[in-house]
Amino acid sequence: MSYDASGPGYHHGFSFFRELRYPPDYTHFDYVNPNAPIGGELVLPVVGTYNSFTPWIQKGINPSGYGFVGAGIYLFDRILEPGDDDPSAQYARLGELEAAPDYSWFKVRIHPDARWHDGVPITPADILYTVDFVVNYASAPIRTGLAHFGRAEQVGEREVKIYITDPAFRNPAAGLSVGHLPILPAHYWADRDITKTSVEPPLGSGPYRIAEFELGRRIVYERFDDYWGWDVPSVRGKYNYERIVFEYFRDNTVAREAAKKGIITFRGEGVAKDWATSYENFPARDDGYFILELAERRNITAMAAAIVLNTRRDKLKDRRVRKALLHAYDFEWINRVQHFGFYRRIDSFFDNSELESSGIPHGLELELLGEFRDELPPELFTTPFEIPESDGLGLNRANMLKAQDLLAEAGWHVVDKRLVNAAGDRFTFEFLARNPAEERAALPFMAALRRLGIDASVRTVDPTQFRSRLRGFAFDAAINTYWATPTLGTYLKSFFHSSGADAPFSLNWAGIRSGAVDSLVARALTTYDREELYATGHALDRVLLHGYYMIPTQIESGMRWTYWDRFGRPARSSRYRHHSFPETWWIDPEKDAAVTAYLERVEEQ
Repeated sequence: MSYDASGPGYHHGFSFFRELRYPPDYTHFDYVNPNAPIGGELVLPVVGTYNSFTPWIQKGINPSGYGFVGAGIYLFDRILEPGDDDPSAQYARLGELEAAPDYSWFKVRIHPDARWHDGVPITPADILYTVDFVVNYASAPIRTGLAHFGRAEQVGEREVKIYITDPAFRNPAAGLSVGHLPILPAHYWADRDITKTSVEPPLGSGPYRIAEFELGRRIVYERFDDYWGWDVPSVRGKYNYERIVFEYFRDNTVAREAAKKGIITFRGEGVAKDWATSYENFPARDDGYFILELAERRNITAMAAAIVLNTRRDKLKDRRVRKALLHAYDFEWINRVQHFGFYRRIDSFFDNSELESSGIPHGLELELLGEFRDELPPELFTTPFEIPESDGLGLNRANMLKAQDLLAEAGWHVVDKRLVNAAGDRFTFEFLARNPAEERAALPFMAALRRLGIDASVRTVDPTQFRSRLRGFAFDAAINTYWATPTLGTYLKSFFHSSGADAPFSLNWAGIRSGAVDSLVARALTTYDREELYATGHALDRVLLHGYYMIPTQIESGMRWTYWDRFGRPARSSRYRHHSFPETWWIDPEKDAAVTAYLERVEEQ
């Protein structure tokens, strides 16, 4: 049974399709344990650093637990809470939501009990301040993603109306972006400059507050017992740890060893080789105290990993050149030799969802694409998109010959083993990596490109230089991750719209400029009809794939979890997010004591 949320007035939730899974009198989500024990410590590793507590500005690097969207926001309350068993819906947390019939505005009514950690009530002034901040001062991706936000005004004692100025973005996705908005305290920032970095932990309103930190090394979040929202239905059963600790490491090798020593409670294993070999003959695993779990991937995986090609470079403007590079990438060999065959190939920007394109366009999707027939490649309408495959033995001969033909069509020919154009300029190609793992993954690709006569190399730089070069578009290729939601959303504009092609710190790394893409992004954000939404997703996916802006790489067949057996988890898992870690898990006192005793025995030996 579903509940209609399309009528006028405030509702206990907001849905892209105007239907809610949970009724107004629900007490908690089905996939939580409302009686979970409270206590214990969750310790998670982070590879990298942080240097600023000022939230979400362009400067500085924020600590983990400080996200703007998704899971892992511990310090601030957002207006609505996503439902993991209904990805198209969000439910009241900080406030309830009302939508205009045409989505030209959204009203928020703040929960009467909502207050900051210093006891000051959360008021419309805080929402007004936050809207002004995200529109004018937040990082470029946030400003781009929320550019449809217009003015906001107080319309009641606890009510705010947020206007959507751009008619192209008056849609249900705009409502979800309002719901995702974490709110900042206006009174706290009144005498502080939010445009500058700071090492002072800010005031929050969420389930945790920052208890201690060592800048760049660790940060500790402490459960706030006086949190106003513990009885809010969308929160009940979550955030069960007394402390959440993020320990920072320079590389994954050190983080892995820390996990095996018991310093880290839970860690996702990012390297297939290490998943296969690093835990062999590990006594704690053999004794049942250390768990390796391949967790089912239920949610949309999108373009989880891709080599982005910078089309701002003259040599990469030609679609045939980009297609040639795709043919030269021998995924099957890399997966077999480097990754023990663990990965599968991504073949969609909306992988593992109903938005994923297949076959050839037909029906409504064909109608949408027909408007851009002159702009799009003819094969998009007649030939299913397929990623080249090899036999995995390392020669990749057929695909390399195809790559050579495509390069020749684009004006690049091999002369004295050097790929050059008519002017005699050599084709150079630099892969920008930010860590040894990316460098290792790129080396076979560079070797293949050199066989084509390309002067190919890998440049590994530190995170600061990596960000600087991205900002200045000083790269040929780099690995990036793209996420997506099952109902699409305003993030599409940040990732693919031409408005971000030349913006510093843009998430449109590839520099995509396409009238078809721009139009489809706008359409995706102006419909709540299921058929039209999925047809638009299929069309957008197809246009992006046939543009060869990126070389899709790999996704794990499941999430590789490694953890000490200290946890309890709900009996029922959410449909779209496997066991909703870490929010719905807890530290089981008996298991925790058993693991602690085991580690003490090991230490004594």
